[in-house]
Amino acid sequence: MSRLWIALTVFCSTSVSAQTPPSAEEATFFETKIRPVLVERCLECHSSEDPENGLDLSSRTGMIRGGKLGPALKPGRPDQSLLISALRHDEFIKMPPREKLPSHQVVDFTQWVKLGAPWPNSAPESVAAETNNSGAMTFTSKQLQHWAWRPLSQVRVPKSESDWAISPIDEFILKRLKQDHLKPAPRADKRTLIRRATFDLTGLPPTPEETAAFVADDSPHAFAKVVDRLLASPRYGERWGRHWLDVARYADSNGLDENLSYANAFRYRDYVIRAMNNDKPYARFVQEQLAGDLLPKVEDNQDNMDRFIATGFLAIGPKMLAEDDPVKMQMDIIDEQLNTMGQTFMGLTLGCARCHDHKFDPIPTEDYYSLAGIFKSSKTMENHKVVAVWYERPLVSQAVRRKIEETDQEVSKTEAAIAALKNAHKKLLAEHQQENLTEYLLAAREFDQLQSLPRQPAASQSDEPFPVTNGSLRFEAEHFHRGDVEKVASGYGEGIGITGTRGAGFMEYDVRVDKPGWYQLEIRHAAAQSRPAKLVINGNIIEESVVGQVTGSWYPDGQRWFPAGRFELNEGVNTIRIDSAQVHPHIDRLLLVFDPGDAKWPFDVAAPQSMTSVAARHGVRLALVSEWSRLLKEIADGKHGQFVLFRG
Repeated sequence: MSRLWIALTVFCSTSVSAQTPPSAEEATFFETKIRPVLVERCLECHSSEDPENGLDLSSRTGMIRGGKLGPALKPGRPDQSLLISALRHDEFIKMPPREKLPSHQVVDFTQWVKLGAPWPNSAPESVAAETNNSGAMTFTSKQLQHWAWRPLSQVRVPKSESDWAISPIDEFILKRLKQDHLKPAPRADKRTLIRRATFDLTGLPPTPEETAAFVADDSPHAFAKVVDRLLASPRYGERWGRHWLDVARYADSNGLDENLSYANAFRYRDYVIRAMNNDKPYARFVQEQLAGDLLPKVEDNQDNMDRFIATGFLAIGPKMLAEDDPVKMQMDIIDEQLNTMGQTFMGLTLGCARCHDHKFDPIPTEDYYSLAGIFKSSKTMENHKVVAVWYERPLVSQAVRRKIEETDQEVSKTEAAIAALKNAHKKLLAEHQQENLTEYLLAAREFDQLQSLPRQPAASQSDEPFPVTNGSLRFEAEHFHRGDVEKVASGYGEGIGITGTRGAGFMEYDVRVDKPGWYQLEIRHAAAQSRPAKLVINGNIIEESVVGQVTGSWYPDGQRWFPAGRFELNEGVNTIRIDSAQVHPHIDRLLLVFDPGDAKWPFDVAAPQSMTSVAARHGVRLALVSEWSRLLKEIADGKHGQFVLFRG
């Protein structure tokens, strides 16, 4: 990015070339010291209709217009003039090529350029911009007097006898008022004055305490103290930084086709506010935004980070991220950056020169693409594919970076250890399943048959608690007593009715228990991705993660029963709550079954069949039965030919 800063400096410095009539001394200096050397040593090659390298040194306009290497003359700036660099035989170019001019002649040319390159009887510039024989663009006097090119100058402050003016700015205002036969407005009272100043500098009104303190302060420096306090306020940077952010087209997203958020745009916003509050020099402010990543490091780590954050000036703004042509996408981004840079720092519309030499501003297409080449070598986007994403870099010191790397290594070691434990456990599970293959297949088939049974009547929607009859209770998930989840009867819930959410949510069920003791809860749900939730009984968390199993589908054909937990219920009304901090799976039904453990079943009716009881009867692990059940379904669909005999 440093090349961009150099190029911008050169671009901006092709400024004022229209000369004022030279004085007699300046004319004599040119005719005796400059013109003879030009005629003797330069014009043989650099004049006529086809000058070498397109550089015509026979006129002041030709020098300013320059040739293939750019302008040869920058009046008033010998150190930035290629003419002087060539005469000095600097490393870049050496003219005359075979023999350097005597030192006193080089000094004379340097002095001449420093004087503004006076050239007596120089032909005036043409009315309109033209193109010379070398293809270089020439500019009109009006173009070259554009306000953005004109250098700052010392202005004499008017003097008046009035005591109304208390600052140099007031003197200029008073002078203009007198020219228009107007009188100054009367002085504002102190309450009005502090209100105006506070709104101007912070965008907020003064507090009653601040107003009272200023009104009571009879010191001649009372208002100066108010201004100093306001300038020191963080609100000052927030108020005035907004103006720069408007110029820099700040926004929290890129807009256009794929409107994605700039997650770190706030860092650039805060950088601008800090720059205002810290009174950062404007030149540094500009450098950091165009080439901050290549500026030398300093001791202050915040300043080092600010150098990178400042280049967010180029990253923010509207960018077309879904452009199919990657070359066009890149050039469109560069064009947006160039145009913003021109308007922000130079008061110019550079974008027109993308297609043609600018009709109004002194900007040829050649200069546009010279700058575009520098922007092209700068990395704004990670890539230019659909949909493109912008390039970001970490904002940390070397010490912090090393600490992160060390932490990453520790995390990698820990993850490797966890993976080893998981693999060992998987090996044990595999051995267990191999040893009990028959029982797992029988349990899975029985459980699959259990799920295929006609749907049993379930507790209907009611404000009253659901009664647990004969040690069991089946109820529809959407018949909750309290909750904020959705009830879905179509699509994912077609024919069965389910609950689901687009975000966090919960559902609570009241159940009336006549026989206290231990109960097992099973939940029937479908999930293409894991969406775990908490199981809470009577306000106590029983399981941190239930209904997290993946069934392969969100639709009714993916519904499966899974155990949710075993817990103790009291006699009377108990509350079951399913609570998700993110998104629920699609829950269809819940089954609550009395679990006597090793004791005898206390009811006269047969114990209800459940996944828990099936697994217990076959002596297999409960959590694995549903996976074997899924395997049986795939076998029934013709997959896994090695189980063809079992399929029958």
